[in-house]
Amino acid sequence: MDIIFEIMKILIPGTLVVIAVQIVMNNYHTQQKMRDLAILKKENKKETIPIRMQAYERLILFLERIHPDRLVMRINKPGLSGRDLHLEMLRTIRKEYEHNLAQQLYVSEEAWKLVAFAKEEIVKIINITASGIKENSSSGDWTAALLKATSSLEKMPSDVAISGLKKEFREQFG
Repeated sequence: MDIIFEIMKILIPGTLVVIAVQIVMNNYHTQQKMRDLAILKKENKKETIPIRMQAYERLILFLERIHPDRLVMRINKPGLSGRDLHLEMLRTIRKEYEHNLAQQLYVSEEAWKLVAFAKEEIVKIINITASGIKENSSSGDWTAALLKATSSLEKMPSDVAISGLKKEFREQFG
């Protein structure tokens, strides 16, 4: 019986020491992982800030490029029919949008929603204008109708989105 008692006197404190060391080591490893993760985030932030800033720039450029007034000036060519101009504007907007889809990774969800909403609203404006024009109208007639439609708006959707992007940019990057 004395032998069992002596073994227990050695075994119990030894077990407690092993458990205490295990707890201390787990805490140390957890803190080390958190420290490493913080360093990694800081390094990643240094690398992603320029990319994020560029995303805001590209989205503002996209919104400027799909503004109907600027789009017409860029696309309209002599001899183009109103219908062809309409289709070319829609194709250009879709192409520009698809080209900028990846930018949503670098801006907030709210900012991306502003951009997507502005694009959809501009497409609506273009389609509504097209529905009010004769089938065989010239691109000049179509352009005049589009400019009239956009001038009647208080604020263009692209301008609203640009303001939102600029505001968020200032909040993010000061």
